[in-house]
Amino acid sequence: MVEPRKAAAPAAPAKTAVVEQPRTVTSAPPAEPAVSSEATKASLTAAKAPAAPRVAAQSIPNSPAAALERVNAYFNSIDQLTAHFVQSSTNGQRSEGTLSLKRPGQLHFAYAPPSTLEVVSDGRSVAVRDKKLGTNDVYSIRQTPLKFLVQDRVDLAKDTKVQDVQVGSDGMITVRFEDSATLGGTSKITLRFDARANALKQWTVLDAQGYETTVVLSDLNVSRRTSAEAAN
Repeated sequence: MVEPRKAAAPAAPAKTAVVEQPRTVTSAPPAEPAVSSEATKASLTAAKAPAAPRVAAQSIPNSPAAALERVNAYFNSIDQLTAHFVQSSTNGQRSEGTLSLKRPGQLHFAYAPPSTLEVVSDGRSVAVRDKKLGTNDVYSIRQTPLKFLVQDRVDLAKDTKVQDVQVGSDGMITVRFEDSATLGGTSKITLRFDARANALKQWTVLDAQGYETTVVLSDLNVSRRTSAEAAN
């Protein structure tokens, strides 16, 4: 996620995903307009993804290129998504909550108590808020590892520097790539995607300062774009 901290860059949500474990800071007024969380959350609440129908097991890609194509196609097919997430970091911090996503652009990480955080994106900016501290840190979406979740079209080979693609015998695809456009330096991101279930399972972000955050998804509900929308 995006992580707020003094003079340091977010590595994504907190520092959405895509999401890195936030650390407590007292932020200065943001340089760009704050994201309107009420409008974004209202839109996401009004259009939550319906329960996904049972999907037959998919075939396992037979090459790294086919696996990467499958992952790209998955992201580009999503219209709306909701899921439960568990976020953990190498310093032992752990939190959980719900993720709501409406592509392109809108996302909301709602952390469950005792966390007082929320992360909201309107497609242009990502706001990381701490309700207890009253902080509001705003970042350009282009400078966070959350881009692959919310951008309209995803092509990991073009958008990032893909380092490795592996396909397990169980159908689990692991994609490792670097994003040099993130604030503060290059972030290394690892995605895990279940090809048989056709579902994103988790991502891990290692930021330029060596801070690692993993987000694991469960209870995914996805509504798909029409064939014409997905093809554009």
